[in-house]
Amino acid sequence: MSELPGSTEVSHLGDFQSLMQQLNELKEATRVERSRINDCNLETLSQDVEPLPPSAPVLSMKCRRTLKCTEEVFHLAWSPDKIHMVTGGQGGFAVIWDAFLGQKEYLIQTTSPWVTACSYAPSTTMVVCGGLDSQCSVYKLDGYKENSGATVTISEPTKRLSSHEKYITHCIFLGSDQQILSSSADSTCALWDMERDIPVRTFKGHRMEVAGLSVHPKDPFTVFATGSFDRSACLWDVRTGRCMKRLDQHESDVNAVRFLPTGDALGTTTNDGVVHLIDLRADQEIKSYTKPNIICGASALDFSKSGRVLFAAYDDHSIRAWDAVKGTQLFVLISHQGRISHIELSPDGTALGSSSWDGTTRVWA
Repeated sequence: MSELPGSTEVSHLGDFQSLMQQLNELKEATRVERSRINDCNLETLSQDVEPLPPSAPVLSMKCRRTLKCTEEVFHLAWSPDKIHMVTGGQGGFAVIWDAFLGQKEYLIQTTSPWVTACSYAPSTTMVVCGGLDSQCSVYKLDGYKENSGATVTISEPTKRLSSHEKYITHCIFLGSDQQILSSSADSTCALWDMERDIPVRTFKGHRMEVAGLSVHPKDPFTVFATGSFDRSACLWDVRTGRCMKRLDQHESDVNAVRFLPTGDALGTTTNDGVVHLIDLRADQEIKSYTKPNIICGASALDFSKSGRVLFAAYDDHSIRAWDAVKGTQLFVLISHQGRISHIELSPDGTALGSSSWDGTTRVWA
């Protein structure tokens, strides 16, 4: 006997509704279990912790250098040598700077109209740039010039890596000069080997643009985190390509993620202006950083070397420093005239770099 017209569709709809019910029940069971083990909070635990002393160097930070470009700057990355920096932005140029002297040393002309991501290799001999052309391009540096004053122009990449379908949001060397990790607006991440033309592994799990990427500070070859406009953050296993943990407690788009220096917690910034600190062992948020007068989105973040101070950039062109333990705002850095696209602490923790759509990159110390 043949099935009645539409009976298959009705059956599939019933299966879908049943699966959704099971999913909601699992989510509720997870929420209840999280609440059960949430027997304390960071504020209670930090009652006996002394506030930062007025003499702490971080409390006297101010803008020490302004690196000027002609167009918007979208990304920056410090060199492992703690002195140089690479920036990328509109116009398709990436610039290698001596951040201490404020001098340009290399000008890299890419094939993309925008450089949306850039990073140094651990050896400092290469940089990788990603852009609107959906490619990651690797450029070899010939070695830094000592006081020559001349800017070297580079236009030919050593390697092009192409598989993403939309623009690159992040590209970083993964623990060595051999592997690169990229994220994209196509909702995926990819692991590349310099000896291959196709990805070693592709990471799929987000439903929208991957806006944030951070490698685990203690285990860079194994674990990394992502944040997405689908209002979630994910922890990934590099070896298997699987999402190990999804953090979906955000109420707005996730713009950036950053591991605490110990690797035990993850910081996230969202479009509603809230910065979240999530304990990865307890699988839940232990602190949020916000104030009633913050009415704009938070675009980027980073931690001090000790993890005690959390820096967050906001769409009102400011950088706010928070006591990560106490949850209090320490100070506000105001100098940029446009949206701050990225902030990053130098490898030795003595300086903070910030890139902005106002065409400048500033060094705070």
